[in-house]
Amino acid sequence: MAKVMVIWLRRNARAFTLIELLVVIAIIGILAGMLLPALTKARERANAARCVSNMHQWSLAINMYNDDWNEYYPYDGDYNSPPCAVANDYAWFNVLTPYIGQKSLCTNYAIGHIPSVRNPGIFVCMSGTNKNPAVSQNNAVFYYSLSTCMHRESYTNIGFRRDRMVAPSATIVFCEEPEDVFPETNGQYDTVTRHSGGSNFVLGDGHVEWIPFFQFCRAGNPNGCPSPLGDKQWDESGPGGDWSSTVPYHWWFFEYANTDNY
Repeated sequence: MAKVMVIWLRRNARAFTLIELLVVIAIIGILAGMLLPALTKARERANAARCVSNMHQWSLAINMYNDDWNEYYPYDGDYNSPPCAVANDYAWFNVLTPYIGQKSLCTNYAIGHIPSVRNPGIFVCMSGTNKNPAVSQNNAVFYYSLSTCMHRESYTNIGFRRDRMVAPSATIVFCEEPEDVFPETNGQYDTVTRHSGGSNFVLGDGHVEWIPFFQFCRAGNPNGCPSPLGDKQWDESGPGGDWSSTVPYHWWFFEYANTDNY
């Protein structure tokens, strides 16, 4: 009797039709389509927060270095040489890391721990777009960089002291870099907009701030710098350039920093 009952239940059990299965699949697809953008945004927010945390660490290292070196900033680096070259012995990516308990970039490359979004750390912004950069011990890729305006253009031996900043809370010191070979940047070449159309910066007073592209770009920027900064040359440090009344954030520490009148 029990066996007959099981057979009867099986015969009367209602199976899904093809149309019902297609409807279920369609609903799942719609829900996935609704959830994926939210998950992507959540992941990017997490990456952006991690990038800000990295920038805070670099800010601490920079300011401790200033304290030890009579207010001077470290060398911004030689992009023509690999991280472990003599020319980069005193570059920021090799001298700042001990202040925050990290390995220098030279050490990371020497041991094969090459920083990238797949091998993250203090040198990497996880919002980077190049997931597989062509890097090697002789070809570094940078996600962060030091401002070139800490010394006169082409005069790396003429560095500016931290205490010479006129507007520390609005002067750019440390930046995000667009995943290239340059450990340095300025308003003309800084094109990073990976965080909602802007970039994170360390300012002269040590705080980290997100700044939209149109407030830090300069004339000649590959992305095209909009008004009112589109006519400001990055190396013009006078009141007609970086210290114009229309400039909200300065790359140069004070007026005429890049001239013989500094």
